Amino acid sequence: MHRASLPLDDVRRDFVRGVRDWLPIVCILIAYLVLHELATTLAPIAHVQPQLGFDEWLFGGTAPTVRLQDALWNPTSPHWYDYVAWVVYLSHFVVTFTVAIVLWVRAYPMFRRFRALFLTVTFAGFLTYVVYPAIPPWLASERGDMPHTVRIVRAMWLEVGWTNVAKVFGENSKYAFPVGALPSLHAAWPFLLLLFFWPVAGRWRIALVAYALAMAFTLVYSADHFVFDVLLGWTYVIVVVLAFRSLTNRRHQSRHDLPN
Repeated sequence: MHRASLPLDDVRRDFVRGVRDWLPIVCILIAYLVLHELATTLAPIAHVQPQLGFDEWLFGGTAPTVRLQDALWNPTSPHWYDYVAWVVYLSHFVVTFTVAIVLWVRAYPMFRRFRALFLTVTFAGFLTYVVYPAIPPWLASERGDMPHTVRIVRAMWLEVGWTNVAKVFGENSKYAFPVGALPSLHAAWPFLLLLFFWPVAGRWRIALVAYALAMAFTLVYSADHFVFDVLLGWTYVIVVVLAFRSLTNRRHQSRHDLPN
């Protein structure tokens, strides 16, 4: 009887563990839905400084989004690199979660460490959105704070004929949170992958660096984030990784100091 019940016990145990492991990550979606409900309240007080001022100061008086789009974007005929940028942007919604699933299946201890870092960075970003709501370059352009820019991700959805999806990427979308630009979690998540896997990545390090830089370029070029937003997203990751590393070292030291 006991042996016959073992498979069912294993299933129940795996189910409970799965819920326990993934429920905090599911809470990211719940938290984002809550943020969306706050968008109307936060929009009137959303900031465009110091992000815009920093970018203009760093790039000689003109925000890099404006420079890049003036040089590269053709609204009547998108180039191949516009499609690449579009795919890189959309990978944000797939890559990090796929990595988490693979770690959960193949390297559970690493999954637990990665989940802790990922959740801390993400919810720190969400908290900042409430405390200091900020607008992206495309919305700053629409509000007259900077020269004209195009939200290229939205334009590319229109280019391929997916108008319903394109509506998601507008200011009045039922799903977007347009005043949550600072810090850029789009930039933070690839940078977290870079730092987390760097010690074990070997020859794949160049791919990690390339992905983080490609995402950063895409975000600025597509008018979804200022350079300031990207740098702050990276800073959040560095601070969280160093804090967890310090905490882990302290725990190891405390265990080492315990009397036998």
